[in-house]
Amino acid sequence: MRVVLLNLPWQKNERFGIRAGSRWPFTSLPEHDGRIHYFPFPFFLAYATSLLKKEGKQVKLLDAIAEEINVDEVIKRIRIFNPELIVIETSTPSFKNDIGLISIIHSDLPYSQIALCGPHASVFPGGILSKYNFINYILIGEYEFILLELVKLLEINSTFESLKGLAYRRDQEIKINVLRPTVDNLNKLPWPEREDVPIYKYNDGFAGLPSPNAQMWSSRGCPFKCIFCLWPQTIYNEHRYRIRNPKDVVNEMEYLIRKYNFKAIYFDDDVFNVSKDHAVSVCEEIKKRKINVPWAVMARVDLMDEELLKILAKAGLYAVKYGIESANKDLLKFCQKDLDLDKAYKIIKITKDVGIRVHLTFCLGLPGENKNTIQNTISFIENAKPDSLQFSFVTPFPGTTYYEYAKNHNLLLSKDWCDYDGSYKCVVKLQDLNDRVLDEIRVALLGRYHI
Repeated sequence: MRVVLLNLPWQKNERFGIRAGSRWPFTSLPEHDGRIHYFPFPFFLAYATSLLKKEGKQVKLLDAIAEEINVDEVIKRIRIFNPELIVIETSTPSFKNDIGLISIIHSDLPYSQIALCGPHASVFPGGILSKYNFINYILIGEYEFILLELVKLLEINSTFESLKGLAYRRDQEIKINVLRPTVDNLNKLPWPEREDVPIYKYNDGFAGLPSPNAQMWSSRGCPFKCIFCLWPQTIYNEHRYRIRNPKDVVNEMEYLIRKYNFKAIYFDDDVFNVSKDHAVSVCEEIKKRKINVPWAVMARVDLMDEELLKILAKAGLYAVKYGIESANKDLLKFCQKDLDLDKAYKIIKITKDVGIRVHLTFCLGLPGENKNTIQNTISFIENAKPDSLQFSFVTPFPGTTYYEYAKNHNLLLSKDWCDYDGSYKCVVKLQDLNDRVLDEIRVALLGRYHI
C-alpha cells in the first residue's frame, strides 16, 4: 500500500508556521538573515514513516514547511506517488489553514483516503469526522503503531473495531475506539526517517549550539503535571517516562555525525534527566566512543545535581534548556510546575560553573500575572544570567487542564483556533493586565534581551 505522510504548508502573512515536532505549535517571523532559527524535526511523522518502511510498505514523508513549497507543489508530488492513504499531522492554531488545504488536496486526489493525527485531531476526533466528510480516519495519540495496523487492515479490506486509537466512519456512523496504550518499548521503533526530508533545515541553535545540528530523542514522556503542557495530555494521555537503550541512542548519534556531518546533537526529550541512571549511561557511551561533537539537552532544572552536571560536562554537554516558566511562586503553584526557585537558581549557577551553557524558557499570561510577577521573572533572569532565553504566551490548548480551567472560568478571549498562537497572542483574560499591555511587555522583554 502506498502512503504519504505530510506536514502541510502553513504561512500566515509573513509568519511561517511551526507545527510537526513542536510541543507548542506557533507561527514565527524569519530572523534578519531570512532563516528560522528554531525549526523542529517532525519526530512522530518521521518515526511513523520509518516504521512503515521497515514493514515493507511504500511510503513517502513530505515536509512542505521545511521544503518551503505550496499546496500546488504538494499536490504535484503526491500525484506522482499516487498514494492510497495520506496521513496529515495537524495542530490547533493551524487547523483552519490545514482543513482548507486538505479540501483542495481531496478535490484533486479524490481516490486517496485521508487520516489526521496530532494533538488537535486527537482531542476532537468525533467533531472533525462529523463536520468534514473528506476526512476518513483520526489517529488518536501516539500514532506510529496505530497507523501501521490501519495500513495492514486496509490492505486486507478488514474492519476496524479492534484497532485501538482509531476514529472512523462505519455506515455513516462515527466510531471512536478505545485508546491505544503508548509504546511501552521504544526500542521496537526504528530510527526516524531522515532521507525523505531536508535534514539540514531543522535547527535549534539555542545558547550558540553550532549548526547544522540534528535533533534526537533518547526518551519520551514526563511524570510531571504542568497544566499547560500539550503532549502528555493529548499525545501520550499519561505521565509515564519511557527510555531507549543508551547504546542504541549513541549509535544513532554517531551515525548522524558520521553520515551527515552534523556539527552538534540536541536531545529534544520531554525531560532528558528524569532518570539519572539513563543520563549517566548515555554519557558513558559517549565517552567510551570518544565523541567530541557538542551536544545539548532539554532537562528539568530541579532534577539536576552537581554530580550529574559534572558527569554531563565531562561527556561534552554543551548546553541545557531549562523550563522555568515564571519566577513567581504563586503562578508556579497554580500551573502545577512545583518548581523550587531557590534550587533552580543554584543549579543554574552550578551548570554554568561546570562549563555548560544555559537556555531558560518563560511563559507569560498565566491567571494572576501582573507587573509584579513579571518583575519577579525579570529579577530572576538578571541574577541567573542565562546564555539565551525565550518568552511566549502560555496557550490553553484544547485537551489540557489549562484549557478546561480557562473555559470554565470564562477567561478565554477567543474562540478562533488561529489565535491560539503563543508567539504573538494571549487568549486568556487577566485581571490586572489586558492583552495589549501584556503584548507590549513581551515585546519590551524580547528587545531587552535581544531575542
